[in-house]
Amino acid sequence: MATSKKSRRAAGLAAVAVVAATALSSEVAAFADQRTGILADAVTLAADFEDGIAAKASGGTVIPVTVTGGSVGDTAQAFSALRITAKIGGVTAPVAWVDGSHLKVTAPATVKAAATTMRLFKNGVAGPESSDRVGYLPIVNSVAPSVVNAAGGATVTVTGAGFLGVDAGDASAVTFGGTNATSFTVVSASRITAVVPAGLNGPATVRVSSTGGESPIVLGSKVSYRAALGVSGDPVAKFNGGPTILTITGAGLGANAKAFAAERVTVLVGTRSVTASYVDSTRVKVTMPAATTATVPVKVMHDGIAGEAATVTMVPVVTGLSAPSDALAGGKKVTVKVAGLKIADATGFKFGDNPATCEKKGIGTAVTFLCTVPPAGAPGPVTVSFLDGENRESRFTAAATFSYTVN
Repeated sequence: MATSKKSRRAAGLAAVAVVAATALSSEVAAFADQRTGILADAVTLAADFEDGIAAKASGGTVIPVTVTGGSVGDTAQAFSALRITAKIGGVTAPVAWVDGSHLKVTAPATVKAAATTMRLFKNGVAGPESSDRVGYLPIVNSVAPSVVNAAGGATVTVTGAGFLGVDAGDASAVTFGGTNATSFTVVSASRITAVVPAGLNGPATVRVSSTGGESPIVLGSKVSYRAALGVSGDPVAKFNGGPTILTITGAGLGANAKAFAAERVTVLVGTRSVTASYVDSTRVKVTMPAATTATVPVKVMHDGIAGEAATVTMVPVVTGLSAPSDALAGGKKVTVKVAGLKIADATGFKFGDNPATCEKKGIGTAVTFLCTVPPAGAPGPVTVSFLDGENRESRFTAAATFSYTVN
């Protein structure tokens, strides 16, 4: 059958279109084959490593990885051309080539310390998630305050990393020396506030746990439990001050002076801090300042932890004698220096049991008493005593010792 010129032209155009479409399909198929090949290589590239390997939430832990499903390049140059990357928990992780089947992947920092997987990428295409998991550990960098009362109850701030992975409903997620915190609150990825449980006097480690594991022990993760110390008995001190022994309760002071120094014990007399020197495991020596009142409050500070206040009675005393002795007949003039309340009104001076006649000399704090030594019935040492202006009897001190002699 004859065909028109127009029909032959349309048929020719159709044939050209078919040829062009066929060629385009071939190119698309070839490209698809090429892409399919890349995808096939990438999805078989997987990471094997120690399951549960510990990694710091602050980042930096290097993880040795064995690659399966394909090579990562026989040389560093070939590795670079393959554009191998990695992600841990969805966060990009630095990758270093070792050989064709081994890599070193550096764990990045994370806000959520938890057990998470790794995924390798080749030419930007992801492989499967690893069956092994990276155990991100929370990190405790510091605890403030770092000294806490052994009775517990204080609130401290724990600073670190990875805390968003901590289960707020897990009572054992924050511990002090192995004892659960009384309570805690995850404030942010780097901060937890916790109420300290009771503990024993001494150091304790604060640890935080997540599904990735428990925070490691570092210097900043420690607190010092300090027992509140008290003073037993009814301690007294000379009104003019000086060395005094205090018996301490609440905890031992250490087996020796070195151990005592580590406890950092001081004593507050009123508001004034004085040095405490080691005597033994239950006693310290302090130098009391001169008093202006009959009693003085004292408080033992144990590395900053205050104990219950106690009261030291400041007793009147003889502080000096101008002459140490006299004959049995007496009669010598002796200046007696004293300390106590309202000292200008002091009365009742005695040499042993023998009353003495005394005359006040001077004014204010310079008051002294010029006494005539009374006679005595036998030679030997006696104590000079008196009553201060509040009618309180003086206590013995070495300075109050006077001797009667035969001659």
